[in-house]
Amino acid sequence: MRPEAATLRLAVFPRSSLLTDVLLILGGAGFVGLAAQVSISLPFTPVPITGQTFAVVLVGASLGSLLAVASLGVYIFVGALGAPVYADQTHGWD
Repeated sequence: MRPEAATLRLAVFPRSSLLTDVLLILGGAGFVGLAAQVSISLPFTPVPITGQTFAVVLVGASLGSLLAVASLGVYIFVGALGAPVYADQTHGWD
């Protein structure tokens, strides 16, 4: 068995269960969705600066690669279904 990389998840939950992992995945997706709502518009570009970039890096470092990919996959899936989780509360395939 391969040792896991040191992450914040392992520091807080050294022995996690499936329920714990699912809750962490949903929490990571929710955190990215909330951080995406922090948006700063700049006059010289149509692309806003959002807290989403910070949240993606933090979720990746906190959960590890497998759980972070699952968490961000849930975030993208929920946004594609129509939940207003992207920057400026947009959603879908805009």
